[in-house]
Amino acid sequence: MKIKLLFGYIILTCAMSCSSSEDTTENPTNYPKNVMFIGGQNKYYALDSQSGQLKWSFPVTKGTFQYSTAFYNNNVLYVGCTDEYLYALDATNGKLIWKFKAGEAIESSVYVSNNTVFFGSDDDNFYALNAATGELKWKYKTDFNVSSGPTVSGENVYFGSDDGYLYALDQSNGVLKWKYYAGSFFNSSSPSIVQNNLYIGNRNGYIYNINKVTGELNWKKQLGSSLESSSPTILDGYLYTTDQNYLYKLDALTGDIIWQSYNSGKYSSSPFVNENYVSANSSSGNITVMDKQTGNIKWQKTIYSNSAESVSTDATVFVGGGGSNFVYAFLESNGAEKWKFPINSTTTSAPVIINKDGKVVYPSKSGGRD
Repeated sequence: MKIKLLFGYIILTCAMSCSSSEDTTENPTNYPKNVMFIGGQNKYYALDSQSGQLKWSFPVTKGTFQYSTAFYNNNVLYVGCTDEYLYALDATNGKLIWKFKAGEAIESSVYVSNNTVFFGSDDDNFYALNAATGELKWKYKTDFNVSSGPTVSGENVYFGSDDGYLYALDQSNGVLKWKYYAGSFFNSSSPSIVQNNLYIGNRNGYIYNINKVTGELNWKKQLGSSLESSSPTILDGYLYTTDQNYLYKLDALTGDIIWQSYNSGKYSSSPFVNENYVSANSSSGNITVMDKQTGNIKWQKTIYSNSAESVSTDATVFVGGGGSNFVYAFLESNGAEKWKFPINSTTTSAPVIINKDGKVVYPSKSGGRD
């Protein structure tokens, strides 16, 4: 397993509008609402997102759920673990439906489309499984770890590998459509797609805009340092991403910098963006919430977030406390603590929320949705 530098949001409403944080698919009325799903050491949790009370937990004998972001589909939760298994869990009660063993740890986030579960593994393979049974449909071999989360758009599934390539495969059979060489690790940075534009960051400090159909470069922009910890979020024609020192707002069409916000504690997660705010976490332990228009800090909390990903919905910011061994819910407007839940382990897992309206809200780490 490679060294993880620790770090990860997503909505759909758009034309050149989006790839941000909410999957707007409605839940049927008999499916859960007000639920937070999040991983920890040796356990995966479901909490009541309004109260912080435990709904269920799913234990494993070894391994951690801290890296792979889950995907919710038809009341099933799909998530990878460093014990080498991809798990399908009943989202209502946490019971195991099936599990599939890869060759090494699964740090990649998961994406489900057309009854197929997509994810990568540290065994250098990218996998496609039958979502109902867990049976292997196909796999594709790269030359290094695949911890970048996949994104499906049109006929293709897209992901980065630490062999330096961005891949586009036919989602039905795994046939290579194109690959683009960036030259260094993608690590946890996952592609975000708006129309025909695919955006992704790389350890070399560049953010890329690549034509999703042809694999040709539209533009690339050199920022300050590695972008491997951050999946870009696109909303209303703007791109948000972090390197170690800055959170950036760029023009998504041109790559021009609109503003950049410095953090002496070093950013180490993807930004989560909604109508008003941007939130991101640092390796020093702070969660920072900023005004989306100006980049000015609204509030900060020291929760030893240890690069945990945040998600915001229902006027609440949800985040794991990393070194504090708690999961938190804060009022988005002022940072007042609503609740915290002890999980008896560090967590850098990205939460997935089913909000009060039954909409699924994902972190940036799980890739853009068009």
